[in-house]
Amino acid sequence: MFAAALIAPVTPDSEYGVVYMDAYGYPNMCGHATIGVATTLFEEGWIRVPSPGFCGHVELGLLTPAGRVELRARLDNGRVESIAFRPPIAFHLGSMEVQIGGTTKVADLAHCGQWYAFIDLADTGLHVEANDIDELVRMGIHTRMQIERTIRMNDPITGRPPNPINVVWVDTPKHPDARARNVPISPAGSFDRSQCGTATCARMATLVAQNKMAIGGKFTNEGLLGTLYRGMAVSTVTLSGITGIVPEVEGSAWIVGRADLSVDPRDPLADGYLVGGGPAII
Repeated sequence: MFAAALIAPVTPDSEYGVVYMDAYGYPNMCGHATIGVATTLFEEGWIRVPSPGFCGHVELGLLTPAGRVELRARLDNGRVESIAFRPPIAFHLGSMEVQIGGTTKVADLAHCGQWYAFIDLADTGLHVEANDIDELVRMGIHTRMQIERTIRMNDPITGRPPNPINVVWVDTPKHPDARARNVPISPAGSFDRSQCGTATCARMATLVAQNKMAIGGKFTNEGLLGTLYRGMAVSTVTLSGITGIVPEVEGSAWIVGRADLSVDPRDPLADGYLVGGGPAII
């Protein structure tokens, strides 16, 4: 599960802020969580739609640790159908070799709010399938450890270390509209049922850097469960001395439940707790 803590606007004309949380820590950006946050803001009435039966687009922004993210909500009869988001930058760092089951593979390293290592599953005997997920998680953990023994990935904008790497296994798509199918393995040792919005941004930056995709080109990415994100490389950009692209990714989210959380001052574990010295390693 992924969490997003909302920060209310400080003035009537200000924008919402958000802090992202997962089992490993506090990533600077998360694409599908951003889609979920924006959908929730509209569906709960915290951001008003122009009219009850409004059909069309609404543009807004969200303040994140990765910077201001531009959003475009597509509404039908006042309800959110999809959210498109544009992070400030996604870029390709370079490539390196890793050993997987005695085979040398190429890992493409890229960033969009988080670090990603994209590795093609060809010739491994594995696929982005539910039946292979346990082995993909195990292999992803060991591959990340290989990469981090060679290079430590500080945050490129803030310079804060460490910034852990998500290993993203890339496979041939099944959906006729998709160009790729992938599953991310997080530093916490979990997998993402989504193809990951920021990973999709980072993959487009990689393809542009490798001259496999043009600015203005479109990229549809498929996830483990067959869901799709539709992306586009909007423009080139230089931020903090780093050259990359401004990506856009569009997807949908739905509210599936509501819960009230409370803290009892008498609870000796009210502030939470940690067990062990860090994320589990399988």
